[in-house]
Amino acid sequence: MRAASWSLLLLQLAGLIATCFSSSFKRTDFSGRASRASRHCRIDRRVSTIRGGQQLPDDGGAEAITPPIEDTSVQNFAQDPTSIQPVAEQNGSPPISSDWSKNAKISNFKERAPPALLMLSATYLFLRFSGEKGLIGLILVMQTAMYSEAVSVVDGHNTKKGLGSIDKIASFPFQKWWWFATVLATTSIRSIVTKYTSLSNEKMSFVAFGMSAIGLVWAVVQLAMVNSISTEETYRNFLEKVACCHFSLLFLVGQSSFWIKTVQEYGLIWVLFPAFLVIVNDTMAYIFGVLLGKHKLIPRLSPKKTVEGFVGAGLSTLAVAVPLLKRMLGDSVTSDTPRHAIILALYVSLVSPFGGFLASAVKRAHGAKDFGRLIPGHGGVVDRFDCQVVTAPFVYLYLKNFFDVGRFSASD
Repeated sequence: MRAASWSLLLLQLAGLIATCFSSSFKRTDFSGRASRASRHCRIDRRVSTIRGGQQLPDDGGAEAITPPIEDTSVQNFAQDPTSIQPVAEQNGSPPISSDWSKNAKISNFKERAPPALLMLSATYLFLRFSGEKGLIGLILVMQTAMYSEAVSVVDGHNTKKGLGSIDKIASFPFQKWWWFATVLATTSIRSIVTKYTSLSNEKMSFVAFGMSAIGLVWAVVQLAMVNSISTEETYRNFLEKVACCHFSLLFLVGQSSFWIKTVQEYGLIWVLFPAFLVIVNDTMAYIFGVLLGKHKLIPRLSPKKTVEGFVGAGLSTLAVAVPLLKRMLGDSVTSDTPRHAIILALYVSLVSPFGGFLASAVKRAHGAKDFGRLIPGHGGVVDRFDCQVVTAPFVYLYLKNFFDVGRFSASD
């Protein structure tokens, strides 16, 4: 079972990284596009040309006429002051320093810092008084919010594009939440129910299977009842939204459910410690990027991320990992503590950021700046936890395979 779990985790990570890099390495040549557009718009005046509704005679000459290219930079800058790159960077020239860009990033950091500190303080106070059960309840709320945000981004994009065929399947809003309840019953709810009630894993598996069977029959019956001249389009749009919902369930709900298993079997510390590492990594990536960032890391997916920020964040995360874990464990520190801290810090530094890159790809594909507006300056819940959810399965599987649970109690 452990070997199978690690195999599934490795396959998932390989797919995540391959998706991010394959999207990033597609070539973009803005100057080439402009040149090709210009060549296609050249008009030989030996052929009669229309200008202002008046036909001009053939004068035997040739003139290249290039229509003006619409400049959307002002609109983009209004939405995101850091989204405009210097011209030299857009044309593939070596990156150059931009004082105004750094000032914009510093201003953005000042805007983001107070809500972040407020959120951390509120979470600390909540967990201090509610403990493990409070964290489990908070995870369930977060899973609901993340799923709602993810599917709403796709819904909003389809609405803007005028893809209304899906509305002909009136029960879809209920179906997507039925699928959410089914996956929740298979993951998080199963862990909670089997620990705090007398129901066994086998009974919960039967319940979850029954819910999935109902969802399958329900969806097929609804598709069979579609009566429209655009039936194929309706099917296509429906299946696209189904794929979106199930990807959100796999990436967000499925992975975050490992937090519940971790806190139940190993204690609150082993959920909070990786979470703090991700916060340190994300914060230091931003700071190093503002101060030293010169080279884009994955410009197509996340233009603000830099190589300097990625490396600086990784080194910072490794530097704080061991003392932070020792501080959190207190008297429970063992000779293996530094090894556990370093391994988790390496994963957080090298793999967890790819969760954020993939989330950026989803937002770009659907024309969204953020997944939500719940947290001022930060966006929605997905925007804050896209890297955290990628960390959750690894932490649990690592502890399951390499952690001596006999040395610690789950309540530590």
